Amino acid sequence: MQVVSVKVGKLYGVEYVNQLYKQLLTFHKDCVYYCMTDDPEGLHKDIQIIKITDSFKERKWWNKIKLFEPGLFNEPTIYLDLDCYIHTPLDKFLETSHPDKLNILKTAWFSDGIAKKIHMCNVNSSIMVINDHNCEPMWKECHDHIDRMYKSFYGLDPWLYRRHMSSMQFFQPGLAYSFKHGCMYPLDIEQNKLRQLPVCIFDDAQNRKEVLDGLWQSSKVMG
Repeated sequence: MQVVSVKVGKLYGVEYVNQLYKQLLTFHKDCVYYCMTDDPEGLHKDIQIIKITDSFKERKWWNKIKLFEPGLFNEPTIYLDLDCYIHTPLDKFLETSHPDKLNILKTAWFSDGIAKKIHMCNVNSSIMVINDHNCEPMWKECHDHIDRMYKSFYGLDPWLYRRHMSSMQFFQPGLAYSFKHGCMYPLDIEQNKLRQLPVCIFDDAQNRKEVLDGLWQSSKVMG
């Protein structure tokens, strides 16, 4: 299994990368973990470094578009944001992914109407499956029109939703959940709760560092 994350700037310390690698090895002993970063200092020696520069000083999350370069990965590769926590194996993300589309997370913890009102989309790029060709339309637009994209969209998610929905497929429900908002609307939307599902995402969670520190220190695995 191959997994990749992106670390640019100082928003996330090296502990986020190293802890995510530790979680991966708990379930996937032979996992190859890549980190695309402008500063590899302090990362675990077995993490594979892909050196990049910080091309977006004000909105660093736009550096994630560098994942979309065709041919970058030699097999389907799971992308994880650094504030994800892995509870159980990740195999289902690969087993259920579409080979010709960017596989991506849906904000299933909101109704579509609420998601579009809050975030202007129901797409969440905290988790994706990328292969050597399924992001070609996204990469072409990045290459040809990056300035226009950056001015038109605050983040990647609304850009992907508005411009590339036909090139994407959502993961099946229940593979990931939001710590802050829940898992699936309207049946499971209890907030600030850990669940026995593969991945927890901590975007928007105000107590993210506190909860993650507790999980890292306990080293307990749910499931």
